[in-house]
Amino acid sequence: MMTPENSIDPSPEFRLKLITQFYPPDFAATGQFMDELAQNLAQQGVDVQVFTAQPGYAFAQGKAPVQEQMGKVRIERSNFLRGGSRRWAGRTLTSLAFCAHTLWHLRQRKNRADILLLTSEPPFLQVVGLLMNWLFGTRFVTLIYDLYPEVAVELDVLDQNHGLIKFWNMVNKKVWDTAEAIVVPCQTMKDRIVKRHPDLADKITVIHNWADPTWIQPIAKASNPFVQEHDLLNKFVVLYSGNMGRCHDIDTILGAAKILKDEPIEFIFVGGGPKREIVQQQVQDLKLKNCTFLPYQDKSVLPLSLTACDLSLVSVDVGMEGLVAPSKFYSALCAGRPVAIICEPHSYLRGLVSDASCGAAFRNGDSQGLSEFIRHLSKDHAMADRMGKCGHRYIQEYFTPDQISQQYFRILHRAVANNADLYQAIAQSNFQVVYQPIANLGSQRIIGLEASIRWQHPTRGRICPAEFAASVTESGLSLSLSWWFLAEVCRQIQSWQTQEINTKPQISINLSREVFNHPDLILQLDTLISLYQIDPTQLQLEIDDAVAMEDASAFTATLLQLQARHIDVCISNFGESYNSLDYIHRFPINALKISPSLIGRIDLDPETVKLLETIVILSKDLSMRLIAQGIESPEELLRLRKIGIQYGQGHQLFPKVSTMEMSLALIAQSNQQLTSPQPVILEDTLESLGGQPLVLIVDDDRSMRSILKGIIQKAGYRVIEAINGKIALELFQTHQPNLVLLDAMMPEMDGFACCRKLQALSHDDNGSGVMMAVKPVPVLMITALDDSESINAAFDAGATDYVTKPINWTILQQQITRLLGS
Repeated sequence: MMTPENSIDPSPEFRLKLITQFYPPDFAATGQFMDELAQNLAQQGVDVQVFTAQPGYAFAQGKAPVQEQMGKVRIERSNFLRGGSRRWAGRTLTSLAFCAHTLWHLRQRKNRADILLLTSEPPFLQVVGLLMNWLFGTRFVTLIYDLYPEVAVELDVLDQNHGLIKFWNMVNKKVWDTAEAIVVPCQTMKDRIVKRHPDLADKITVIHNWADPTWIQPIAKASNPFVQEHDLLNKFVVLYSGNMGRCHDIDTILGAAKILKDEPIEFIFVGGGPKREIVQQQVQDLKLKNCTFLPYQDKSVLPLSLTACDLSLVSVDVGMEGLVAPSKFYSALCAGRPVAIICEPHSYLRGLVSDASCGAAFRNGDSQGLSEFIRHLSKDHAMADRMGKCGHRYIQEYFTPDQISQQYFRILHRAVANNADLYQAIAQSNFQVVYQPIANLGSQRIIGLEASIRWQHPTRGRICPAEFAASVTESGLSLSLSWWFLAEVCRQIQSWQTQEINTKPQISINLSREVFNHPDLILQLDTLISLYQIDPTQLQLEIDDAVAMEDASAFTATLLQLQARHIDVCISNFGESYNSLDYIHRFPINALKISPSLIGRIDLDPETVKLLETIVILSKDLSMRLIAQGIESPEELLRLRKIGIQYGQGHQLFPKVSTMEMSLALIAQSNQQLTSPQPVILEDTLESLGGQPLVLIVDDDRSMRSILKGIIQKAGYRVIEAINGKIALELFQTHQPNLVLLDAMMPEMDGFACCRKLQALSHDDNGSGVMMAVKPVPVLMITALDDSESINAAFDAGATDYVTKPINWTILQQQITRLLGS
């Protein structure tokens, strides 16, 4: 929670001791992640202390300060047996020494905290958490980046039947049983653990790695000094950046480099690791002139080195899926370049690449397929640019340091508080319902609302459901909170019935899997509808599409009971995969809400547009309402209208507001309906510009009127606006404009009918004996229809000229100038 600069900082949420062997200035990826995580948790009010080792891989091999303050984070470094050996024996000895010193450090009460966060660097560090719990009752959370001892077995360091491996597995189980929570970076790693220990499934949380899109941003190669320094400007550059370790597939990359050796394509390998010298020797033996090797880059150079390429490579070797999680994938997307993934068919990376539309994935050994993809991108710069933009946006949407640190905060806070504040919040009813309008994308009038719940926390302020949903489920409070939520919405519907609100907006309520499948759901709804005497058609229940696919028969049975009560059901987050299209026709669904992830890619990915067009056709065939979620820009709004989507929600239309604010908005809309829509007349513009030509804009789309108004005013002309044909005719008679910009597709009276009536008014005296105009007023028809029949219809209706959507604004300005000058 933000506080004024001069005020006293509030008490910290809790005290966290983060323990990791690697931390800046060490350039190991784990250390960089832990630094960002620590700083972001500190920003959320956590008192963060870090205990780490002296850098073993940093550029400056001198010692870092034993104690240091970085921002709000306090750091203490061990000086015990520092080492930078890359060999297994040397690394093992150094790691064991760090673990021993960590335990010695934590023996003192002043060095402990409310909870420990222990990484898997080194792998046996988690044992310190177990010992601290046994000795002092200290709670701990373990973060597994690399799954040991499985990694050692897969790399043939030790046999799986070796006594040390069996002992290690036994200790791991005790550690994980004792931990408050286990965090892993990918689903395949969780699957590996759960396969061996099914009882741990509920304790393991998948939290992905991340990258900072405000730090690593797309940079044009021509503006990149790293490109200039290494002479990469006129080459198609393929980049592998990071550790060339035993877990990474470099052979497939070298195979592609061999195939492309005679083409203007350069492979850049940045970093080090056990395989670097081997790879360099292979390049020399193969006499490849298209491969360059550079050392690890300082963190300050990464925004330049990662954007010096045209394609980034990420690889995981055979057998390593779920044992390691390549962190470089996220920073590669952040750089705004397409990615090529080399991995096994079941890798989680394939799903991310597909979801982001940011590149392609190849099997280990498929050098031919990889080389063909590289060759294709080198010739199709538009596709490469589109994939890069999609990847960067994907990071912005899901994997920023702020978003990921909030997930860590929830787990750590839950472990410390043991959900005590949540029980108190439910007992004291410290929850509120907020509403976001669902609007007609043309008129932007409110046709429905989506209700959601917020926790009014005494110190953290208003908290959204994503931050407390897991705690609610784990504490067994999900049902009681959901029944309260349903009752509160029904009570509010009754309240609005007694106010001066003409319309009856339908309220959507998103239900969890547990609540929707609960046998008491129908009874609860019947009770509430009877208690508050509300119309059941004003309720709409939302459920994620994954729930429908889990148990189709049970889902259908619930749907039929709701249908019998005239309660609508909506599938939310629809369209995230083509699987959604395969099953939706089986169920009696009333509405579909398109996933925000699709809306966000509408201007970047043509395939997304095709999918949305398919969904529009499907919804019409099945008579389902279609609602776009997460509309955040005028451009998205215009594209959605063009595609044919009628309804939507998002900050571009209306934000989420309190019950009181929503009541005022509904009353205001009702008053507008009672008095009929009023024209928008810019009186200040009419007066200030005096005798300048006057342009009448007629369009039911508020955002389109706004854009047109800006263009016309910038040209020095006066503006009046009408939201429909009826108002346009009134304004035409009153103000006698010099030009009319007329939208062809409007409800009630379309542009063609309106144009005919405008031309009639231009020639008739309207019964008053006075001609309305000396000559016909030019009408510029704006239409999304570019077929010859529609164009002829526009001219037949009396249009002087026409322009098709999407609009070429330069041509439009020229047309306006020409028509007003004639």
